[in-house]
Amino acid sequence: MRIVRTCMSSLIFIVFASFLSSCDGPGYGTVLYQILGKLKFRVTEISEVYPARLARYDVLFLQALDQAPTETEVRDIQDFVNAGGILIVAGNNKVLDGLFAGYGLELREVTERIVFSQRIPEEPLFPLHPVDEVRTGTDFAIEAIAREVAVLYGRAEDATIVTLHDGEGRAYFIASDYLFSRSGMRHGGNAAFLYNLMSTFPHKARIGLADRRYYTLETTPPNPFVAFVFGTPGGLGAVYICLTLFIFLVLRGRRFGKPLDAQEINRRLSAEYVHAMTALYQKGNTRREVLRHIRDRFKADLGARWRVNPNLDTATFLEALALRSAIDEDGELTNLMAALDPSVNISEARLLDIAKRVEAYREIAKIGRAKSTVGRSF
Repeated sequence: MRIVRTCMSSLIFIVFASFLSSCDGPGYGTVLYQILGKLKFRVTEISEVYPARLARYDVLFLQALDQAPTETEVRDIQDFVNAGGILIVAGNNKVLDGLFAGYGLELREVTERIVFSQRIPEEPLFPLHPVDEVRTGTDFAIEAIAREVAVLYGRAEDATIVTLHDGEGRAYFIASDYLFSRSGMRHGGNAAFLYNLMSTFPHKARIGLADRRYYTLETTPPNPFVAFVFGTPGGLGAVYICLTLFIFLVLRGRRFGKPLDAQEINRRLSAEYVHAMTALYQKGNTRREVLRHIRDRFKADLGARWRVNPNLDTATFLEALALRSAIDEDGELTNLMAALDPSVNISEARLLDIAKRVEAYREIAKIGRAKSTVGRSF
């Protein structure tokens, strides 16, 4: 049995090592972000630009925070877990005292560094792929002060990984910011432990990942320009002068520039565009060229929307979109990209149907349509 466990841990380590190798090159996000994304979880990196939205997550992952969450943020996190969310806190910084204390726990410094932590219970929490040892590399242990917890890993009387139920949810506390780091994930036990944790997540779970800093609307720094304009005497003075000048010009009846004739600028839908292009090229039977044109323009808009290179091949392009959390409900985007392949002959009716699907996806994903100039030629 031990041989089987060792082989399984080695297999998991090999899989994660391949992930880490693929993450060593240029890419977006931390190593955790890339690993979770490759395993088809929907991951959002919490940052100044994208502060936490707990209602949108199934799992909240706090890794190596170096700034304490506020009291309000701790209460919100507790409400998130109590309502059924999963919380994972990995870190050994004393700034986490408030978060640990919210669950009746305390970070206690040990005299001798805990390099390796052994599994404590005889019956493992993850029975399919039990891990006997993880590399924690920490100078802290977790002390349960005001509630009962299950100790998963530690050394003698020093617990390093504990878990507890809270309401409908579960929380994991890990006294190590090394465990899930790039170096830590190269250790087979750590990789297998992360795999076991992820096996408890719902299928295609929505994960909020905060690395180093946890941002919410409460703690997101204000826009520097807005802060300057509305937070300084000079900025407020400039607003007052501009407002006074505008009112003065309006009362004087002044206009900026020459008066223009009112005219309606029509924007054609993709379906109308297909009608025009098909009529133009029907003698040459070049509907595939029309389809290729629609595909290239659609890929360019998708690339601009989610910051992905549109010149990638279709499979790589879709994989990159998935990593950026592009909208693909029920595989609609994947099927649409397959339908846009111009390698086969296509009827005009099929072409119109594809164009309408492209238009519908643009509306769902809120991708702006470029103004069409084709109508001016007809």
